[in-house]
This record gives sequence, structure tokens and C-alpha cells, in this order.
Amino acid sequence: MPSSFKPNSRFHRWLAAVPALCLGLAFTPARAADDIVAGSLTNSPPMIAYASDGTTLEGAIVDLAAAMSKKLGRTITFKAIPFSGLLPAMQAKHIDITFTMMNDTPEREKLVDFVDFFNLGTMLLIKKGNPEHVESLETMCGKTISTVQGSTQIILANEMSAKCTAAGKQPITNLQYAQPSDARLQVQIGRVAAFLGNSPVMVYLAKTAGNGTVFDVVKGHEYQPVPLGIAVAKDNTALRDALQKALNELIADGGYLKILEKYGVEGGALKSATINGGANVKL
Repeated sequence: MPSSFKPNSRFHRWLAAVPALCLGLAFTPARAADDIVAGSLTNSPPMIAYASDGTTLEGAIVDLAAAMSKKLGRTITFKAIPFSGLLPAMQAKHIDITFTMMNDTPEREKLVDFVDFFNLGTMLLIKKGNPEHVESLETMCGKTISTVQGSTQIILANEMSAKCTAAGKQPITNLQYAQPSDARLQVQIGRVAAFLGNSPVMVYLAKTAGNGTVFDVVKGHEYQPVPLGIAVAKDNTALRDALQKALNELIADGGYLKILEKYGVEGGALKSATINGGANVKL
């Protein structure tokens, strides 16, 4: 999901105050010396989210991390961090990697390397029955949408809003939230016309929230096809290459596809794990 990071003292002060809770694949009280700590936004089902007990993480990303851990001989654990704080946390060495809904983009590749693990796009989540008559992003001029702070969807919304004003129409108002749950709530309560977010999450929410009675997705319109990547510090090529090797082994033995099929997201499967495969992505 999310855009560029430029270090600044105010942001670092904010980051130091983030109460990031360390959550392992199996909940553990302390980090082992050889654990790989992955920062993640932990509210993006079916990719990664808390189970009904409120403490256990589950989803395709969680299962991929567990399977890769076995091949690495090291455990990947998770630390919950707001999306906009993930790359700053890595630069401050609070985490080793990010393993979340982060798009591999040329701008981010200036800061980190990516091991790509999934392909996805962007869709509009709307209220059931489409009371705002949203047909596509192009019909959103003068309407209000929600996005996640730091996401690449913000770039898309800004570009579309600029097209609206260039055509003499009202701009798109974009309300940004730290958590996807807050962004989608705005759709449910009618504060915004749509939530612009990652396709598998939008489709999952439309199918599952209220047993399919709360949301719809705008079908036939998917934007920003781009790989998701595990972000690794540029000076940690050994870890980057080890993650790529583990993921390619998982792809080769069929375990990767089985995990994606379990969560109904096999449409985003890759044939191989590439490094910095988003280099030519145009947002």
C-alpha cells in the first residue's frame, strides 16, 4: 500500500512514541537472538490480521512467514507498527524487515530493497447498495474517499483529483487514516463515498463484513497493478538473498500456492520471487 518517506525530526519524535507491540507467529514473551523481526500493519485480512482472540496473527502473510522460517532456520516474528512508520522503523533498526501490504515502487527502492512475494492492485470499497453511485475512480470528482496514511493509493487519489480540477470539476477530498479499519469504517457510517485500498483486502471485506451485507467493491475497475515486497535494508544483502531463496524454494515445492489458495488470493501468485521487481512501476 503506501508512498515516500523523508526523514525529519518531528517524524522521528513521533516514531519514538509509537507503542509497537511485538507479536510472534506463536506469541512469545521475548525475542530470540536469531529472530527476524518483521514490521507490519496488522489489520489487513485476509493477508494479515488478528484472529478472534485478539492476540494471534493469521493470514496469508503470517503463513508465508512461518513456512519461510522453516527454510531459513530462523523465526520471523511480527511487530505491529502503523504503515507510515514502517520504513522509519527499519532505518532506525527497530525491525529487520517489513512483511506487510507494502508496494514495491521505484521511490521506495531508493530507500530499501524488496523481495517481491505477491501481485495486487487497488480497488474501491463502497457501502452496500452503492448509495453514492460510485462507478469508478473517474466518477469521484466532488466526493470524499478514505485511504491509509503513507499508502500509494494517496498518489492515485491525488492524480485523479488533479484531473477533476483540470476538467473544471470539484476535487476529490481524501481523508487519511492510520489503520485500514478506520478507513473502512468511514464508508460504513457514510462519511466517505469509498475506501481506496488493496484489492485482496477490499474483496475480502465485501465478502465477509456482516456476511456480505455491509460493503461492495466497484467491479471492473482495478488500478495500480504492482508487486508487494518484503522490504530489507540495502546494506543487508545477506538477509535479502536468504529471504529470496527461501521464498523461491516455497514456490518450487508448491507450499506457496497452497497458502495463497487457503485464503482465496491465489490470483496474486508470482512464478518467482524477484528482487526490486517494481523498478519500472508507474503510479
